[in-house]
Amino acid sequence: MNIYRLLILIFLPFLFINGNRQTKLEGKTYIAELPATCKDGIGMIYTSRILTFDKNTVTSSYKVVASVSKERKNTYEHMYDNLTKVYKWKIEKNVLIFENCKEYGMLKIQNSKIIGYDNDWMTAIEFKEQTK
Repeated sequence: MNIYRLLILIFLPFLFINGNRQTKLEGKTYIAELPATCKDGIGMIYTSRILTFDKNTVTSSYKVVASVSKERKNTYEHMYDNLTKVYKWKIEKNVLIFENCKEYGMLKIQNSKIIGYDNDWMTAIEFKEQTK
């Protein structure tokens, strides 16, 4: 009977470690740079996807930097402002799952990166952890 108690004490911490994997991303921000695009021969548009993780939700947003004329800069740099979305998230076997999300295909966590597919841009995507 004592051997069972000893085994429980030994393996109990591992159960909590595996159960708390979700907190690895909490409070972190990841950024992915999308391919640059040329707009109407007037300049370049550089777009980034941003994932900001809270305890139970992730905010998916864009950041755009436009190398265009002053008249068009504001328009291009704010063209995705209304596309910010919030999802509930969880991790299962190093696969990141966003509930009811059609923006991304399967996202895998590899070291300090999140790698997957961006359905909106139809391209592979690699998010890198933003360091402060």
